[in-house]
Amino acid sequence: MRIWLPDDPGVLGAVAAEIGAVKGNVVGLEVLEREAGVAIDELVVELPDEPGAIDAVCRGIRAVPGAGVEEVKEILSAVEDREDTVLTAATAILQGATATAAMNALLGQLMPLFDLTWLALVDLTVETFLEVHGEVPPVQWVAAFAEGSRSGADPANDTTSSGVFIEAVPETSLTVCGGRPIAIRRRERNEIAMLVMVAARFIDALGWREHAH
Repeated sequence: MRIWLPDDPGVLGAVAAEIGAVKGNVVGLEVLEREAGVAIDELVVELPDEPGAIDAVCRGIRAVPGAGVEEVKEILSAVEDREDTVLTAATAILQGATATAAMNALLGQLMPLFDLTWLALVDLTVETFLEVHGEVPPVQWVAAFAEGSRSGADPANDTTSSGVFIEAVPETSLTVCGGRPIAIRRRERNEIAMLVMVAARFIDALGWREHAH
């Protein structure tokens, strides 16, 4: 469950109490963002296998003043620790035998790790998509969004509302961009930037620039 709540003492405890009141148990917690007095948390909650359990826990959380539910996903298997999933993604990138394989691994990891509905690798110098997944916006839109991101004038810099990211691949003309319906939070943006940097360093060592030219 991804929730927002006032970043005040005792509020998270009140949320946990509401979850406990419907026989739920919090077994995992990640803080995705803290800004302007609001925290965005991701909770892993065990619930009884009963009809209406998810609706009940959502009502309980919303009963806490200032708290709300942004997204709920039902997971039927064990949940891997968030840091482990990011490290696994970085490892997959570093296992690429060629620069192209490493970039493919990066894209392949980003899509499921951040629940993206679309993802693209674009060369903005010639405004050309090199690889796309899902229903990608027009390349001109991506180029304009990237330009706005660099100037700080676009919604990609508003982490409380934007579901789009634009991340340049250092030392190349490439940019990775993607999106989803719900906001990409600050911690997730940092994780995306880190994985792109890992890929950039690795493909540079493998001779990507020579390959690209």
